[in-house]
Amino acid sequence: MLIRLRFQLVSRSRWVLLLASVLSVTLGLSNCAGRTYKPVVRYSVNPKIETPRVEATEKLLAIRPLEAAQPYKLKIVYRESDYVLGNYPDVEWAELPRDVVTRALQDALSSSGRFRDVGLAGNLGVPDLILTGQLRRFEEVRAPEGAVALCEVRLELREAIGGKGRWTATLSAKEPLQAADLPSLAAAMSRAVEKVVQESVVAICKQ
Repeated sequence: MLIRLRFQLVSRSRWVLLLASVLSVTLGLSNCAGRTYKPVVRYSVNPKIETPRVEATEKLLAIRPLEAAQPYKLKIVYRESDYVLGNYPDVEWAELPRDVVTRALQDALSSSGRFRDVGLAGNLGVPDLILTGQLRRFEEVRAPEGAVALCEVRLELREAIGGKGRWTATLSAKEPLQAADLPSLAAAMSRAVEKVVQESVVAICKQ
């Protein structure tokens, strides 16, 4: 009798555990069914920079990848006021903004013909000059008169040996959005990057 009672208790416990498992799976499936998958849409920044050729030198220029201020990663950031930042849900930049600006600088400086070689630091032997900097702002700025794309970069050019400063500047550019949508923001940001890079190249090529 005691053995039969124990068997019944064990059997009931197993049935309770099985029922709980079935209910848990059912609830999980219902929750998944209630969710809708929304893919991430990515927007690219494609600056088109025309760099005039200048007098050539034998100098080697190394560029360190730009650092980026904390908010400016893949998320697309907008600014409501001086103290309020937000980002758009379910969308991203196609690549890190700092990589876009670093590559644009490298390509434009190389196209200028001013330096014997232009490359990322570590890929050149012993460069003559090193360009470093920070991407400080890369955002949509909302205002009553209309939104603009803002790109701001701090750059420093130093001699590789000794570290003597040759040139430093904070450069920024604003470009208005043609429409209140993200494709217009990507196009405006491309133009803003173009202006910042072009102004940078003109100044650096004078050093």
